[in-house]
Amino acid sequence: MASEEYIAAQKLAVKAYRSAVNKGQYPYLQALDDFLPYEKTSGEHYVGIIEIPLNLVVGTKTAGRQNSFANNFMPLLGENTEFALKWANLYQAQMEEGIHDPIVAYEYMHRFYVMEGNKRVSVLKSLDAAKISAKVTRILPKKTDDLENKIYYEFIDFYEDAELYDIWFTKEGSYARLEKLYGFHKGEKWTDEARMNLRSEFQAFRKAYKAKGGDKLRISTGDAFLAYADMFPTWELQTLSSERIRDNIAKIKDELKTISRDDSMKIVLEPGEEKASPAGTSLLKMFGKPGAESSKSVKIAFIYEKAVGDSAWNYAHDMGRMYLEQTFGDRVKTTVYEHAEYSQNPEQVLECAIEDGNEIIFTIAAQLANASARAAIKHPKIKILNCSTNSMYQSIRSYYCRMYETKFLLGIIAGALSKSNHIGYMADYPIYSTIANINAFALGAQMVNARAKVHLHWNCYAADNETLNQWPEDVDLVSDIDWIKPDSPTRKYGLYQKKNDSIVNIAASICHWGRFYERILRSIFGNQWKADSKTHALNYWWGISAGVLELVTSHKLPEGTKRLVDVLTEDIRKGTFGPFDGIWTTQEGTVINKGGESRLNPEQIFKMNYLASNIEGSIPKLEELKEEAREFVKLQGGLE
Repeated sequence: MASEEYIAAQKLAVKAYRSAVNKGQYPYLQALDDFLPYEKTSGEHYVGIIEIPLNLVVGTKTAGRQNSFANNFMPLLGENTEFALKWANLYQAQMEEGIHDPIVAYEYMHRFYVMEGNKRVSVLKSLDAAKISAKVTRILPKKTDDLENKIYYEFIDFYEDAELYDIWFTKEGSYARLEKLYGFHKGEKWTDEARMNLRSEFQAFRKAYKAKGGDKLRISTGDAFLAYADMFPTWELQTLSSERIRDNIAKIKDELKTISRDDSMKIVLEPGEEKASPAGTSLLKMFGKPGAESSKSVKIAFIYEKAVGDSAWNYAHDMGRMYLEQTFGDRVKTTVYEHAEYSQNPEQVLECAIEDGNEIIFTIAAQLANASARAAIKHPKIKILNCSTNSMYQSIRSYYCRMYETKFLLGIIAGALSKSNHIGYMADYPIYSTIANINAFALGAQMVNARAKVHLHWNCYAADNETLNQWPEDVDLVSDIDWIKPDSPTRKYGLYQKKNDSIVNIAASICHWGRFYERILRSIFGNQWKADSKTHALNYWWGISAGVLELVTSHKLPEGTKRLVDVLTEDIRKGTFGPFDGIWTTQEGTVINKGGESRLNPEQIFKMNYLASNIEGSIPKLEELKEEAREFVKLQGGLE
């Protein structure tokens, strides 16, 4: 029997060998020493005797016997050789009592290379075993800015907590997401029960994922597992049938395809950039042409995490909702749903809105993006949009204003009016697009005042890290919050001037959310919704040119400064000038747009993680923030 199994394994080896040769690939096992020079390593660490996943054993440590195996670890040598006899004896031993002696292996970049025990690995792989016992030594690579290197060092931190090799990711921050999913944080040791649950759930998912052809996607099984966990409870993987798991995976196939793309997120800068689909939609037929009468109202839900009156943010969006009703009259019917708390169960609020017949849903908080995506997967005919700057879900759309455009204009005004050359800037959260706002303001001030310094404060620090919100005495202008709570009026908003003990409001950025919602609805009714819906996560990032963003100024603004702002506003509207055009320098001395030959693309602006040289202050670290702010930054895709 053992000899017959050797012949079967040898056939698999020959098949793998020929396939590799035909593809121009190396047909034998890779030897780690052949491709890893010593100077690229930074030491070794003995991990211990552990169970390692056999699918991660990919080669040998040294050159020599690797030519006895094809690149799938199946044996190549003839059935009458001594090698074949030893392999067959090991196979028989495994079937009778199991192979207990650990192999000796080196781990490098989450892959294992055998120093002693190649035939044991071969036998167990032929039996499709999942694990093998091994004495493992880890070879550490030198730290670099390479993405895979960064992810590997995230894995090392994760291993210190969980002692698991099973999962590998291709996206930064994924190990932290995984730990949070199972109720742990970095530096906290996992329990045996949690470790066992993850292994069981991941194995069940991997089996179903492979059966659905997941190996064809350019993501790891770990990436797909996290995407699945965003939509479905992972604990159910221990009880669901393989068929049910495969059905769930099929429901998120478009999400998986999206995250497998290098350009998974598409930033839409102008309304109508999506190409219209030739097929008609029920909403288009229902709505008719703009200005036409309609026999049926389109039901639209606005879902808020808190009460509308409790938040300036919510109040501003609810004004936009009322604008829709005024604009479209009886053709739309909007309904407000409050208290969809992120920490409670926002899915119930979304389900209620859907049961009420709403066909379009706006969720007005980044914290609701995950719940929005789950609802969209469950109800694919419902159009759901989340107001945030960084949704990576294909099933929903995100939207936000390009605030950096008006922040640049505010900086122009501040630089022109400041007599001390010291200007304050109050920021909220260190998330995507916020850093661009800060830099745009600083560059605007510098454009008209080379001596202008911007003092950066954050209002999201934890109590023990909180900086005093009292500006230096020489700060004479401040850029503060953009929205005011209706029940807490204050003059400290927009750009204001400090004069003795009084405040003089100069200018403010206005997001016309009503116009934003109108443009979105017209794109839906105009049959543009389906464009790119199967390939990208769409983010509507509209600005002055779309008519959804405006700078309002006081009559106290000097006429010359107002004329300059008007000219620059028109140039931004036309696209002939951008706040980040031209040469400028970061705090670290990096020159942006060196040579003045290029303009930053939208994603470079969107994901800025550095500050301009004329800014006094820094981007806070995650651990310095309030707990609420930490959660928001993680959800929003901030700068951890």
